[in-house]
Amino acid sequence: MVLTSVNMTQNILVAGATGRTGHIITQKLIQQGYATHALVRDLADAKKLLGIDLTFHQGDVRNLESVMGAMSGIDAVTSVIGARTPVGKNCPKNVDYQGVVNLVHAAVEHNVHRFILVSSIAVTHPEHPLNCFGKVLDWKRKAEKVLQDSPLEYAVIRPGGLIDIPGEQRTLIFDQGDHLMGTISRDSVAETCLQALRLSSPLQITFEVIEKDHKGQPNWEQLFQSLSRDGVQQS
Repeated sequence: MVLTSVNMTQNILVAGATGRTGHIITQKLIQQGYATHALVRDLADAKKLLGIDLTFHQGDVRNLESVMGAMSGIDAVTSVIGARTPVGKNCPKNVDYQGVVNLVHAAVEHNVHRFILVSSIAVTHPEHPLNCFGKVLDWKRKAEKVLQDSPLEYAVIRPGGLIDIPGEQRTLIFDQGDHLMGTISRDSVAETCLQALRLSSPLQITFEVIEKDHKGQPNWEQLFQSLSRDGVQQS
C-alpha cells in the first residue's frame, strides 16, 4: 500500500459530519479540495455548523431508503457515526450497528469505491468498561464484520480514547490485533481518515491508532506499510 496523489474530483460522503470528529473531517476535505458531501438529519443546524462549501443530503442512517438517496454518485464514504444514548432510538444497536449496515448496503448498491469506518479500540474485548454503554463495543464489532465481508474496499480505523486537543505534532502508533491502549486527538483521527482515502488499491485493512505525548510528524507511508491486509492478519 502506498499513498497516492489526491483526486480532487472524488465525491466524498461523510456520515456523522456534525459530530465533533466528523466536523473536523468535513472541514479538512473542503480545505483540501474534495467534492464534499454530508449526510445529516437536520439541514438547518448542519448548515450553520458546517457552512455552505459542500453538498448536504438529508437522511437518517437508521433508515436505509434515506441513505440510498444520499449515496448516488458518491466515490467514497467516511462513517463517524456514533450512539448518543445507551438505550432508545439512538442506542448503539440502532446507530453503531444498523446505521453502518445501512451505509454499507447503500454503498454496495451504488458501486461506491471505498468505505472508511471509524470504530474503536477494544471492540474485541467485551469485558472492557466501554461496553457498559449499551454494549457499544459488541455492536461496533458486528458492524465491522459487515463491512469486512462486503465487496467494498475499506479501512476500519479503531482509535483510542478521543480527546479534543490538536494532534498534528504528536507521534502516532498504528497496530493490529486490538492490543493498544491510549488516547488520540480527534484531529489526528480525522487526518488518518483522509490519509486512508488516498491509499492505493486494493484496500482491506483494520487497525488501531493512538498517540504518544512526544512530538513527531507522522510518516504516513511507513505507518500504512506496517499494516497487513485483512485475511493475512485480522483480529
